[in-house]
Amino acid sequence: MRVRGLAFFPNFLLREVVIMFTTAASIFLLASLFPASLLEPANPFETPKPIFPEWYFLYVYGFLKFWTWDIGPLKAKTLGIIISMVLFPLLLFLVPFIDRNPEVNLKRRPIAVLLGVITVAAVLFFTIYGIIFE
Repeated sequence: MRVRGLAFFPNFLLREVVIMFTTAASIFLLASLFPASLLEPANPFETPKPIFPEWYFLYVYGFLKFWTWDIGPLKAKTLGIIISMVLFPLLLFLVPFIDRNPEVNLKRRPIAVLLGVITVAAVLFFTIYGIIFE
């Protein structure tokens, strides 16, 4: 019985090790030829501009800048956090439970597609809004 392909040891393993060392050597060569430049030293008495949150919280930052309305006893910032940190992810989580259509084709699942597109578009809009309107 004939087995096709390479034997794992030593043929396949040797080939993979050579590729790993070649890749590592290329990275080391590029890092030594083009080193990362250092910026100015940190000044503890000066706040750098602009300061943004991490990328996964940029939409919350943008929504908090957008939402300025108090509703009853709830302040605008509290409502902004509740809406952006609870309702947007909750809507994405609930999409499969809202649209119980077993169809796999996206053209036949308009509710799921619409809810997903609205939520993702809102997150993208508020991310861009938070960056642009500093």
